Amino acid sequence: MSKRRRNARRANRRAQSNMGDMSGMSAKQMRNAVNNIETDEINDVIEVIVRTATEEIVLHSPEVTIMNMGQEMWTVVPKKVERRPIDIDTTSPIAPEDVEIKEDDVKLIMTTANVSEKEAIDALRKSGGDLAAAMANLR
Repeated sequence: MSKRRRNARRANRRAQSNMGDMSGMSAKQMRNAVNNIETDEINDVIEVIVRTATEEIVLHSPEVTIMNMGQEMWTVVPKKVERRPIDIDTTSPIAPEDVEIKEDDVKLIMTTANVSEKEAIDALRKSGGDLAAAMANLR
C-alpha cells in the first residue's frame, strides 16, 4: 500500500471516530461540560401562557425544566395546547388616550398599511402604542 493511500485511510478513521463530537471538545471536556449543567424541575405546573399580538397560546399541564449553563434555558413540554385569538383592545394595560403616539410610527403605518392618519392613530391607541400589533389589527 502506498504511503499516500495509508495516510488517507488513517485520516478517514480519525474522522469517523470523531463523528459524534461536533464541538471539537475531547470526551473528557464534554463530560465535564455535561456535569456542570445545573438542572431544576418545576413541579405541579398547571399552565403556561404565551401571548403574542394576535393570540394567546395556553400550554396545559406542562413539564417544565430549567437548565443553567451560564444562561438559563427553559424547556416546556405540554400535554395539551390551546390557541385563543385575543382582542388587542382589552389586553392593553394603558388607556388608549394615555398612549404616546410617535409621528414616525403614524407615518410608517400610513405608508405600510395604506390607511389614513386617523386610522393609523386609532390603531396605535388600540394597541397601546405597539407598532406590530397596530399593523396586525389593520390587516
